[in-house]
Amino acid sequence: MTIQYRRAMPEDFTAIVDLFVVNMNLSVFTTATDKQVLKQLATLFLAKDCHRATFIQVAEYDDIICGVVIGFTKEDSYKALPFDDKPIIDQIEHKLRLSDQGRQVLSDLQKKETAGAKRKTVNFDSELQFFCVDPNYRRHRIGATLIQAFEAYLVAQGADTYALHTDTLCTYQYYDNNGYQCVDEYPNRLNSQIMHYTYAKSLSQQACIDYL
Repeated sequence: MTIQYRRAMPEDFTAIVDLFVVNMNLSVFTTATDKQVLKQLATLFLAKDCHRATFIQVAEYDDIICGVVIGFTKEDSYKALPFDDKPIIDQIEHKLRLSDQGRQVLSDLQKKETAGAKRKTVNFDSELQFFCVDPNYRRHRIGATLIQAFEAYLVAQGADTYALHTDTLCTYQYYDNNGYQCVDEYPNRLNSQIMHYTYAKSLSQQACIDYL
């Protein structure tokens, strides 16, 4: 299997949203279950991430995007995509207000923001915002290759540490086993059995490899 790695383009956005919806458990953010509403929620999240990102790379096989890494660093003023998130956010929020479950999503997000404002947050200048590999394409080192590309980019920008957020519904053990340190944890506000974690990783200031 030959996987192609490249920088993301604006036209990849829909495929990245689909990858999010299929592979991520959105119950950590909302009690809504309607599939269309959950896709709108994913679109909302990723529009904000893509607007902020300074690095986005996708893995592609046979014209199918099977993996993505999205991240940013304050060391780089360049944006990964010429991406205006405001029209998308306005459109999605309008659609969400039209249904009971959509309004539930907006209410859940507001409660999440309120709870987050009360917590003492851990701030970093660089962050891995979103990282995903479709399960149908795993065991081909796609995830490792994407993260290595992001880390090489950070080193080239002069960053020495980055953070990421995950939870017990994800394979957070991967980070425990690959040089990351858990620096914060807290229970999910919708389900106290689910824990959220913030991990940080220090980067070795070695000569960086080229990234696509």
